This record gives sequence, C-alpha cells and structure tokens, in this order.
Amino acid sequence: MAGAADGETFGGTRMIDLSLLPLFLAGGIALALAPGPDMAFTLATAASQGRRAGLVAAAGICTGAAFWVAATAMGLAALLATFEHALTAIRWIGGAYLLFLAVQAIRHMDDVPEANPAQRLSSAFRRGMLTNLLNPKIGLFFMAFLPQFTNPEIGPVWLQIVILGTLFFAIGTTVLVVVALAAGSARAVLVRSRFWRRALNGLAATAFAALGLRLLFMRNAV
Repeated sequence: MAGAADGETFGGTRMIDLSLLPLFLAGGIALALAPGPDMAFTLATAASQGRRAGLVAAAGICTGAAFWVAATAMGLAALLATFEHALTAIRWIGGAYLLFLAVQAIRHMDDVPEANPAQRLSSAFRRGMLTNLLNPKIGLFFMAFLPQFTNPEIGPVWLQIVILGTLFFAIGTTVLVVVALAAGSARAVLVRSRFWRRALNGLAATAFAALGLRLLFMRNAV
C-alpha cells in the first residue's frame, strides 16, 4: 500500500491514493464499456421512447447506484451481505421486477412510442432507478470493488469510497449518455415501422427476462 505522500490533498486533507488511481480508472472504464443490464436498459429505453427518455433512464440508473455507493461507504452493504435471508429477499424482488418489465414489453410489442412526455420520462427514471436499487449484486460489487482502491493511511476510508464512487459514476454516466444519444436516433424508424417495433420490444423482453432469471438464480456471492 502506498504511503500518505501519494494521496491527493484538499484543504490539507488527503483524499485518495493517486498511486492506485490509474488502475481504478482502467477498471472503471472497462466495466462501463462491458455490455450489461444498465447499458441494455438505457439502449432499449432510448431506442423505443427517444433520447430524452434514454438520458432520464440513465439518470435513474445512476441514482440507484448512488444508493449502493452510499451504503458501501457506511458499511451497510457489508452488513446486508451477512444476512442471507434479507439479501435473498431483495434479490427475488429485483428479479421479479425485471420479469414484470419483460411481460410489459411483450404486451406492448406493437405500440407506437408514447406521446405523453411527462409520463414517459418519469417512468423511465423510476424503472432505471429500481433496476439498480433492487439488485443487491450491485451493492456487493461496490463493496468488493471500491475498497480495493482505498488507503486507510491517508484518510477516512468512507470518504475515499465516496470519491471513487463519484469517479465511477462519471465514467459510467458518460458511456450511458453516448448509448442513449446513439439509440435515440432510431426512434423515428420505430414510429414508422411495425416490424422494428416488434423486434426491439422482443429484444428488450428477452434481455429483461434473461437478467431477471439470472438475478433470481444467481448465488448470493459476488
């Protein structure tokens, strides 16, 4: 572990270990670029409902993830991991919610993208947030990933986790914004084409169902 001299200072207080920062950034970028539920949800939302909905969905995802970073900083994620039944309950709720989204996508396979912007945006934010809040594996991931890049010798670990989590958000949000903007351009095609609406909703339903089943049957460990 690097010494205190490697920490970034702010107001005389050392904040993060700069010797560990390059490795953290490399890992964060790789994880953000890897296809996963956040990217799939943002892509499906932006392509079916427009760029604004995709961007709002990304904001919801980041809000849900922020909860887990805060929980990790306070040690709640580690506490939760010790209570198998509580973790299992949250996992099952999250899996059931994703399966609900899959059913909704199938039910509305032929629908033209919604015309009510306010309702669409609030729904996109809520769904994005819940997909993260109801996935305890995200909390366990942060608990396993972020502390590896902290150094107790330079300052409070919880503060370092908050700073590293914020950096991770910045990386992930940038990727999701690019995905939302790129996918949003496809909305005009969906309005005109019943075939592509069915194809996209079918793809979204498949993705949600696969993610939901994976969450239901995964092990509690990271």
